[in-house]
Amino acid sequence: MLLADRDLTAEVLDALDSGLIVLDAERRVIAWNAWMTWASGLSADEARHRPLPELFPQQRLGRLGAAIDEALEVGASSLLTHALHPTLLPLRTRAGRPLIHDVAVRPVGDKPFTRCVVQIADVTTAAERERVLRQRQNARYDAVVESAQDPILTFDSDGLIQLANPAAAEEFGYSREDLVGQPLARFLQNPDTWTAAWPALLGGRAVAWPLELVVRRRDGSASYVDASASRWLSDARIYVTAILRDVNQRRAAEAQLRQLNETLEERVRERTAELERAHEQLRQSQKMEAIGQLTGGVAHDFNNLLTPILGGLDVVKRRGVPDPRALRLIDGALQSAERARILVQRLLAFARRQPLQATAVDVTGLVQDMTDLLASTLGPRVRVVVDVPEGLPPALADRNQLEMALLNLAVNARDAMEDGGTLTVSARSSEAKPSGRLRPGRYVRLAVSDTGAGMSPETLSRAIEPFFSTKGIGKGTGLGLSMIHGLTAQLGGTLELSSTPGVGTTVEMWLPVARTEPTDTPVAATEETAPGAGVVLLVDDEDLIRTSTAQMLGDLGYAVVEASSARAALRLLDDARIDLVITDHLMPGMTGTELAREAQAQRPNLPVLIISGYADLEDVAPDLPRLTKPFLEAELAAALAALARNGQARS
Repeated sequence: MLLADRDLTAEVLDALDSGLIVLDAERRVIAWNAWMTWASGLSADEARHRPLPELFPQQRLGRLGAAIDEALEVGASSLLTHALHPTLLPLRTRAGRPLIHDVAVRPVGDKPFTRCVVQIADVTTAAERERVLRQRQNARYDAVVESAQDPILTFDSDGLIQLANPAAAEEFGYSREDLVGQPLARFLQNPDTWTAAWPALLGGRAVAWPLELVVRRRDGSASYVDASASRWLSDARIYVTAILRDVNQRRAAEAQLRQLNETLEERVRERTAELERAHEQLRQSQKMEAIGQLTGGVAHDFNNLLTPILGGLDVVKRRGVPDPRALRLIDGALQSAERARILVQRLLAFARRQPLQATAVDVTGLVQDMTDLLASTLGPRVRVVVDVPEGLPPALADRNQLEMALLNLAVNARDAMEDGGTLTVSARSSEAKPSGRLRPGRYVRLAVSDTGAGMSPETLSRAIEPFFSTKGIGKGTGLGLSMIHGLTAQLGGTLELSSTPGVGTTVEMWLPVARTEPTDTPVAATEETAPGAGVVLLVDDEDLIRTSTAQMLGDLGYAVVEASSARAALRLLDDARIDLVITDHLMPGMTGTELAREAQAQRPNLPVLIISGYADLEDVAPDLPRLTKPFLEAELAAALAALARNGQARS
């Protein structure tokens, strides 16, 4: 070991974890520690009094030599890093691999400087870690560039393409190999825009991005792109990366917008007309909805008024009237009350609030069963043609209401054919598309066509309005088509009308196809007799209705306990003699349905019958029996008999 100074011991120098060389004014080695021995393979004795170029004859030590000269001559310190000077000295790690190092050169003492220190730091591990990190970063960068949907190009300082991603190759129509080494201007229809911006971009000056460029593809077609670019440095070399954004769709949209603007006035007129039509349809819909709500409310009150009238007349007649003239008057009043009830039913049908027993109906069988009835009703001057194929799917409908609607349409058709004609009843299976007024799905289209006078467009537009009729005063209520329209809508279908003056009219009922198979055709109900034994709790807030209903129950053999409200009825339920409850639905404070739930909570087996003049009972549970006002004594008896058959009333 060479000692540079008496104060510097060999132990301290050899203990350093870095290389240490001390040179004299003649640039010869006067100190060489143990670290330098194993890193260079040269012992201290071999290195003593020899200059570095002689020790490492194969190395170019120009920069290190210049740093040593500066330290000895002017006292300047230098740091030579591996990043800028990767091969200063041929040093090796203990594993025999090249040792990556930084070199620091510093003068020793005061001027004039006769010695300098050369210190070598091992940065192999840090450099390796940096290299791995850089590789990972480059890999991530390459992955992003390769998978990018936008074209990405990298240029050198001469403007030549060095890298092109797959999106760029697809945009230009060339392979990536064909693009590399070429200037971008070669592939542009407007190269001046790019070449004018290049000097500023290369010099780091501001450029107004994006540039709108027109790419000339290999097949000769043009593609519009917006270009943005930035410069960056690597190993003191300048590179530029540009990202191109395809704007062909945007330009096409802009062109379309310009074209649309040119026709703006015409489109405004068309749109205004469409809005006016839509507003008119909305006004008509709102008007019909308002009329429907008003009609439903009126029908409810009218049913309440009819109940004591119809029930009272029925009771009087059943008890017997000795005077024939009085009996005729009662019969006439009953007929008028019955006509009023039918009128209310039509009002409720129009308002979509009539009670429906919607089941699977065999339309083919229904029409065939009604053929004789239609022929006898329409008379010999009208020929009835039935065009209903076998195998139609069942329709979801109320059979009785559908029969009444079909008969009503047939009578309307007869009245439209004053000199006779042909009535055709047809049915087909149809499919409703999503864009139509109906929900998508399968429907049965039941149509009634006549060869009558037909309707004008104005008349046709008002045909389903309530109380609108062309038959003259006293010849029709104007509720027939309104009722059928409400019926089909309530079933989930629709009503369509078409008519041509002098040719005839066709009315089509679209009925949804049922998911179940039709049951046997119902037979006409016979008059049933209620059990007529037990105590009935009768609840209704209308005194007249409660009185007439109590009279009917008395005639049927029941004892009656009356209550004018649901709250009052609940207080009477403690009476064990009460066998069943008959209650109105719409009452102040508590509805009949709520009363039924309270009553059955107290007495689980207590049967309850709901009666109401308002048939839209969406809040009435389906498991509760119901009877619609107005009703005759026989209808009340049938409802009570049904309770008994179901095991709900005690004998």
